[in-house]
Amino acid sequence: MNFNLQGKTAIIGGSSKGLGKACALALAREGVNIVLCARNEETLYDSQREIEALGVQTLALTADMTSADDNVRIVRETVSRFGGVDILVNNSGGPKPGSFRDVSDEDLDDAYNTVLKYNIRMIRLCLPYMEKKEWGRIVNITSITVKEPASNMVLSNIFRTAVASYAKTISKELIAKGITINNVAPGYFRTDRVTQLMKARAEAEGISVDEYEQKAIEAFPHKRYMDPQELGDMVAYLCSDQARSVNGTTIQIDGGLLSGLL
Repeated sequence: MNFNLQGKTAIIGGSSKGLGKACALALAREGVNIVLCARNEETLYDSQREIEALGVQTLALTADMTSADDNVRIVRETVSRFGGVDILVNNSGGPKPGSFRDVSDEDLDDAYNTVLKYNIRMIRLCLPYMEKKEWGRIVNITSITVKEPASNMVLSNIFRTAVASYAKTISKELIAKGITINNVAPGYFRTDRVTQLMKARAEAEGISVDEYEQKAIEAFPHKRYMDPQELGDMVAYLCSDQARSVNGTTIQIDGGLLSGLL
């Protein structure tokens, strides 16, 4: 299937590894020029070389997505290099885990900046270029906690849900201008963050990481952690012409883990 994305330009947050990198790879395979944004220089440039091998142009920018100055610089350098922005994939690391009793005011401020505020700012910065072309795609990587809150992830529950609400709020106005906005809610993928959480929980229970993983996947209908590329492929589809009427939605990729209908 031809997604008709050749020559488009995508800005992808947190794209040196994990789910962000999977999105970059999937879009690059469709001929999209990729702007990689991440804090870690080493993994950023390794990913750049891997993506350039697919035959597309790339721009690798070390950036803190919570920084307003860095957000402005990312868009400015993208426009300078490629002439505009067609696709924005908002993706950031998750906030500090913990119950509502564990959250300080500083934790709240950090989660707001890390998950919600930068997301809104990047959308606002990219929209003028999409509106000029009357074409654009915005995809927010959220979490299944937007559909089924987890008791030990209160900050993620609050602010990722706010991202989905914001996207829904502006979706009708955007599609009238040829721009769609959607959210992808990943379940349990084999990423660095999941590995870190497994290590912490295994240590708390006094068992090995392998033992904890086997215990964890028993609760999954598909009995495995998913491959990030499965999510990347979904994001590429949402950016395609074929998905031009998919708008304001939150699509979970969880292997059937959640029990709710919506």
